[in-house]
Amino acid sequence: MDDKNNTFTLDELTPEEKRRIIAALSMGKLSEEEKQQFRDACARSQLTEAERMQIKRAFSLSRLTDEERRALIARKQQQSQTQTQMSFAASSPNAQTAPQQNTPHKDAAEMHNAVSQQHPAAPPHTEIPTAAVLVQRPTAAPQNHTDANDATRSVSTASIQKQAERQHQNNTATQAAIAANKIHDITPQRVRKKEKDIGDKEYDEETDHTAITSLLKGIVYIVSVLVISIFASWAVIEVGNDVFAFVKDDEVVSVVIEEDMTAKDVAQMLYKNGIIKYPTMYELYVRLKKESTDYLVGEYEISPSMNYGDINDTFTYIANTREQVVITIPEGYTVDQIIDLMLKNGIGTREGFVDAINNYEFTDFRFLEEMKTLDPDRKYRLEGYLFPDTYYFFKDSSEVAVIYKFLQNFDKKITDAYYERAAQLGMSIDEIITLSSMIQAEGLSLTDFENISSVFHNRLNNPRLFPQLQSDATLQYILDKRKVSLTASDLLIDSKYNSYLYAGLPPGAICNPGMDAINCALYPAETDYYYFLADGKGNTYFSKTNEEHEALKKEYLQ
Repeated sequence: MDDKNNTFTLDELTPEEKRRIIAALSMGKLSEEEKQQFRDACARSQLTEAERMQIKRAFSLSRLTDEERRALIARKQQQSQTQTQMSFAASSPNAQTAPQQNTPHKDAAEMHNAVSQQHPAAPPHTEIPTAAVLVQRPTAAPQNHTDANDATRSVSTASIQKQAERQHQNNTATQAAIAANKIHDITPQRVRKKEKDIGDKEYDEETDHTAITSLLKGIVYIVSVLVISIFASWAVIEVGNDVFAFVKDDEVVSVVIEEDMTAKDVAQMLYKNGIIKYPTMYELYVRLKKESTDYLVGEYEISPSMNYGDINDTFTYIANTREQVVITIPEGYTVDQIIDLMLKNGIGTREGFVDAINNYEFTDFRFLEEMKTLDPDRKYRLEGYLFPDTYYFFKDSSEVAVIYKFLQNFDKKITDAYYERAAQLGMSIDEIITLSSMIQAEGLSLTDFENISSVFHNRLNNPRLFPQLQSDATLQYILDKRKVSLTASDLLIDSKYNSYLYAGLPPGAICNPGMDAINCALYPAETDYYYFLADGKGNTYFSKTNEEHEALKKEYLQ
């Protein structure tokens, strides 16, 4: 192998060169460096399965000691001779009568074949064990046929006898070496096992990355199992906590069960209100536990700290419900009108509502935190914040609970975007609600709201020419009874709610506006209007100058 560099492949070699290298490897004639070169060459070559097995066996034999190799060869030769004799005896026609007759040439050929199987196609210059030496033939041509045959027979017989004597000596030496070193395990089974072990070791050396790959696969498998186990445990804990409410918030939340709601509808409603985290699990729980789904329409106060069973029972058991009423608050209702509606439905007292509206310290509402200083002439502190909507109330609810529900609804509707827009206009949310209440009280349609808002904004932005807003609705708010039209004496009432006498916005809202009025207060129409007139028949007229306004009054009010 000296004539090959470190990057050659077996595909570049001739069959004869391959046989020479394999034979040298089998006899242990290659150094460790040459073995490594040959191993690398094999890895770069396209080998057949037969070639791979032949090379693997050669590596196995190369690891044997000289004594083990001689013992193995001796055993192979002995087996070969025995097979040859048996084959010759079976095939000879005179086998029974002449068992001692031998054919020297055939014996020599069989011996050669046995050795060839151990070391296939050994090259001429490769050192071969003595037992593998072939019968030598004379190089000189015979003088005649008879003499040639006799000479050949004589040489062959002498060679075979010499071979037999040498074989006997080798066997005796091998047995002595085995006895001296107490080598008792050189049996066909042990030799084959050792050959296999050595071959496997050589194969591992060729593919040393296999062990590393296996290790990495093992690590990935263990990590995957751990991750899946952790995730599964977390999921069980999370879902279990949601179902059984082991550790959950105990804040009370009001929810509404509407007509024809199914378990799926209820699950989604609970999820949106933050009562449960897994609506699908709620549906599954109700179905598996065969819970009742005959939900009772109404409003309920529940908490995330309630488990799925208790929540479902709250919606289905009459024994767990309180008497309720459904009340709709129209847009533009004043505090006094809302209190009257509550009393009509048997909820609370007037004194209780007035005290809750003006004095109770409701917390966690941004709009209340901004109302730190109020005009002392303000009639009701929370006028404008009792959001008009449809509500479910328990008849035994306290006045504070009722007002809190109004404020909670308002807080949900007025998002951060409303506060940001108010700041762009240079106004507070309380000022926007006051302006919205005036728009709500003066207009009848969305178009009216937009144009009325433009009139008020134009006057507020031009206080030098139009210091007063001159809204009839603000004056009507302080009258004991609403009038169809104001009188001259009404216009002289000394109150900050009289926008004919006092400049700017009144001290507070004059009703509770809906979302259309609030949005129009934030986004008025772009007009040059400074006046508007309602004819009492549902029509509103707008004008830019006082002359136009007076003309409209003569036309529609006289």
